Amino acid sequence: MWLLLSSYEDVRIDADELAYFLAIHGYDADPIDHYVIVNLPGGETAFITPNGAAPGLGDLWKTPPPPPKPTGPVRSIPEDAIIKDPLYHKTPESSQVERLTKERFIFPVTPLGMCYDGSRRLATSYSGFGYNVMYMYDPSEWDWQGHLWVVVETTDFPDRWLAVDSYYGIMKVDDYYEAPWSFDDMKYLDYINPRWRLM
Repeated sequence: MWLLLSSYEDVRIDADELAYFLAIHGYDADPIDHYVIVNLPGGETAFITPNGAAPGLGDLWKTPPPPPKPTGPVRSIPEDAIIKDPLYHKTPESSQVERLTKERFIFPVTPLGMCYDGSRRLATSYSGFGYNVMYMYDPSEWDWQGHLWVVVETTDFPDRWLAVDSYYGIMKVDDYYEAPWSFDDMKYLDYINPRWRLM
């Protein structure tokens, strides 16, 4: 059987076709999902998977082979990692976060226009203090340089947030509580902004 499999090539053969090929050559072969099971004389069983562009028609296995790796698009981040058009509910007056901000930070945290570094520093610090933090991102356009800031969930008012700009500090302006994009980890910013390559 191995000589038979090694003597032919077909990069597109699938399990059904491989089982048919073996059957017309006298083997007791049945396709099972992505592989072929062959009952050999003497009670032994062999498993064969089509091997595509590798030499021969298939690979032999002593035990059922693992499922093939998925082909085509595969999701690389959780489905809810990036939130589109979020609206965070502004907290009532919360002295806890305002006091924390005044005690721990001197604004501006970074120079104007350096919101990427400033927001990351704010998020790292607030997370270290035990707060839930989300990034808010408004991408750049032809007449707008874009902006990045954070919203901090207040412990005294769950699911209520205070927006913090790395340059201006706490923001009560409604515009700071909604944005085109939001995420909880800076690494997701790269999934929103395309990376252009020069050929």
